[in-house]
Amino acid sequence: MVVHLTARVSTLLILAAVLCGCSRLASDDTPAVPSSALPPNVSRATKDAALTEVLQSADAAPPGVNSVPLPEERILHFAWKPERARSIEYAMQAREDQHTIFALRGVEVGKPTPVVVAFHGQPRRRQPPHTYAFPRTVAEVARRLVESRAVTPFVLVTPVFRFEGQNWPNFEPAQFVEEVKRILANDGIAAGRFYFVGHSGAAGCGGGGLNHVADASPSAVGFFDTCVGAGFLESVRELGRRGVPTFIAHSVETAGYQPREPTEYESHFDFGKVYSKVGLLPTACPERLPDAPLRKLEYRCAANPSATVRALVIDTGEGEKAHEALVPVALRYFLMEYLRVK
Repeated sequence: MVVHLTARVSTLLILAAVLCGCSRLASDDTPAVPSSALPPNVSRATKDAALTEVLQSADAAPPGVNSVPLPEERILHFAWKPERARSIEYAMQAREDQHTIFALRGVEVGKPTPVVVAFHGQPRRRQPPHTYAFPRTVAEVARRLVESRAVTPFVLVTPVFRFEGQNWPNFEPAQFVEEVKRILANDGIAAGRFYFVGHSGAAGCGGGGLNHVADASPSAVGFFDTCVGAGFLESVRELGRRGVPTFIAHSVETAGYQPREPTEYESHFDFGKVYSKVGLLPTACPERLPDAPLRKLEYRCAANPSATVRALVIDTGEGEKAHEALVPVALRYFLMEYLRVK
């Protein structure tokens, strides 16, 4: 039995290495896999399934440790601000205006649990966090997928900030991860691998957030109609260099592009002008697509040579409504890609 399990894990690691396009996975303690050991004629679907299974197996409970599923969702609120940030940017006196942790029903206490951190976009100046729509939207998508048993139970974290002229000011995801781990441990939940997603101003429009996500050792990252400025470009390049699975979904957001577009939300924008800057090229579209059509553009499906960074241009309509409508579509796709129940 031990021999069989070892052989299966080795096979999965090899297949995951194929997907990553490198001889190592994102984790530094993963054994190297020589390219000569890669099996021939491995399909794209098999590679994706292998990577998903490797990521999930890393969150398995250690031998001899009993895990107990949560019978109901557990919600934790906490106040935290980056050391160099101003208090006004992270004012959290009211509980409903704090960062929120959703330990979804079925999360197993005593077992390393996947954690998904979801960054909202730019709010209105002085808008209180409890009025933001993004945390409610992503929590509802997460609940439905977990309750339908489409994805493995996980912990969802929705950090917040108040807009005072900059997006995610001085927010370093790596520091935030340590605080989340501490809070979960105090509540009896062991944090497993971390995944990050963000919308709109979460990247590419200045500040921290997903612009600095590579330093948090992510297992996968999702950019959902984010700005496309310098922070986005450098973050995607760095994730690509590190072989981190990265999913980019755009619909209409052009903020950050230079020269500036006449309108921020443009359904006919050629995202190839952005994707080509980070080494993406048009490619065959994947077998599984989001539950919304793709736009009829050359770069509607794109990837880097190793296919660790993939992008889709999704048609969710026109204007700001399309910008907001992309969030549930992209999140469902991301979760089904990386946390799908086998």
